[in-house]
Amino acid sequence: MTVTQNRRKPLIIAISGIVFLVLALYIRNYVSLEQLAIQEERFRSLIALNPTRSFLLGFGIYIVLSLVPGTGGKGVVYGWLFGFWQAVTIVTIGLTVTGMIIFSLSRYLFRESIERRYPRFVALMNKHIKKEGAFYLLTLRMAHAPFSIVNPISGASRVSAWTFFWTTLVGLIPANAIWVYVGIRLPSLREFADSGAGAFIDPPLIAALVACGLLPLLVRLLVRRFGIPRSTSGTQTVNQDRFQLDKS
Repeated sequence: MTVTQNRRKPLIIAISGIVFLVLALYIRNYVSLEQLAIQEERFRSLIALNPTRSFLLGFGIYIVLSLVPGTGGKGVVYGWLFGFWQAVTIVTIGLTVTGMIIFSLSRYLFRESIERRYPRFVALMNKHIKKEGAFYLLTLRMAHAPFSIVNPISGASRVSAWTFFWTTLVGLIPANAIWVYVGIRLPSLREFADSGAGAFIDPPLIAALVACGLLPLLVRLLVRRFGIPRSTSGTQTVNQDRFQLDKS
């Protein structure tokens, strides 16, 4: 399976590059930045005139997109369109709902197949849940471990649904807040049209982008330095495989 995925990666990258190139050429030749700026202003006006409907529609679209692998960066777009608090609410609750959907499907429909396909990951999850309790899953969330691994593996493990729910909800807030902040600091298309690339020279924006990359590394560094608190007394020290699930 790994060999097949490695062979597909160059093809996916090539196809994505071609799509972006065609899109860029189309926009360059047939769509002006001024026209895009006008459309953006109209779109923002619709959101402002219909806040409740826009929020619910945006929330539904976010959940659908979150169920599709490889659709990252949505928090930045939502911050750009909805502002900080609305976007953080949509992104955090949306990812939690999506996680619970995958968790439930894995537990009640695909548990046996996941256990057969990923026995090592399921055993590792059960081991650390038994030793460190909910804090282990909370740490994975704060370290931004891949959802495509954590969600189904958690469903096939012995972690309770409530523990999965609250650790997902709480653990995703720091990273989501940073990504949304990046979105609200991005210039509008009107600002970009007026100022050019200089509109992106914004110290808070640059600091937020740096924080996006450093947060997962900082969480992992702190865990390696201080360890994960154990939920039961008398257990052995956590081995070096603490973050194998995350790295994999």
